[in-house]
Amino acid sequence: MKSSKLYGTSLGIAGGVLLSTDALLIRLMHLEDAWEIVVMRGLLMWTAFVMIYYLVPRWRPWIGKPWVTRQNVWPTFFFAIASTTFVNAIAHGEVASVLVIISSTPFLSALLGRAFFSEPIDRAMLATATLAMSGVALVIDVGPRGGAFAANCFALATAVSMALAFLCSSRVEGGSVGLPSLGALVASLLVIVSQPALASKIPVLLISERAIWMLFEGAFVMPLSLGLLTLSARFIPPANTELFLLLETALAPLWIWIAFNERPALQVVAGGAVTVSAVLIHVVQVRQRSYLRVAGDC
Repeated sequence: MKSSKLYGTSLGIAGGVLLSTDALLIRLMHLEDAWEIVVMRGLLMWTAFVMIYYLVPRWRPWIGKPWVTRQNVWPTFFFAIASTTFVNAIAHGEVASVLVIISSTPFLSALLGRAFFSEPIDRAMLATATLAMSGVALVIDVGPRGGAFAANCFALATAVSMALAFLCSSRVEGGSVGLPSLGALVASLLVIVSQPALASKIPVLLISERAIWMLFEGAFVMPLSLGLLTLSARFIPPANTELFLLLETALAPLWIWIAFNERPALQVVAGGAVTVSAVLIHVVQVRQRSYLRVAGDC
């Protein structure tokens, strides 16, 4: 008997590991304007979503509809907010401060889930998240300190939006894998409306030498990684799903090291090891609970 929690945990780990390559792909794009990344990512994610929707009809129950409906409007809204606030947080402040605040997402999800949806708080998950965040703190502690107040507000808005997006996604009837892509499209359109000049850059970017990395990141890595994380929230509590987002902070320096030979500091390696260990401990706990539940049913 397959445990749904173990299945959801496996989906979350796969999504978190894949998402950790995002920073590497952004570096390979060599784009100086972060808004260009938001626009291209949103358009490519949604294009991939639409293609799968029409070319592979049997996947529709899992991926959902590529347009806004009454069922998916709230998770789409929160995913769109997270896409725009994250870019503003990075653009206006220190990355270290931003990551500290965003890493609070699992805690916020547990608290918001309890406040708005009467979800029980998993104490084991909170303990694991605390250990994982200590690893994240080690990673970002080597970066510059400080950060503008506005950037910290944007980062907090990102954490809250991501928490609410996963909470709402877990309650959508039907498919939810495509919701991050739909939210990214909304964010992309909002940026184009506010900065119309970016629309004229889209054809140029698509035929540039960096287009291959944009296509790979926007049409494959982002929709698949966020889609897996969103899908995992249907099998495990959303707060547990967001625990796997911390893998990005832990593993991203490793991929940069491999690709650019930029050796991370020992403190970064130690922090990454702590974070990955925390996630592995959580997996072992879920597996043990699954076996105990199966044994009890026999």
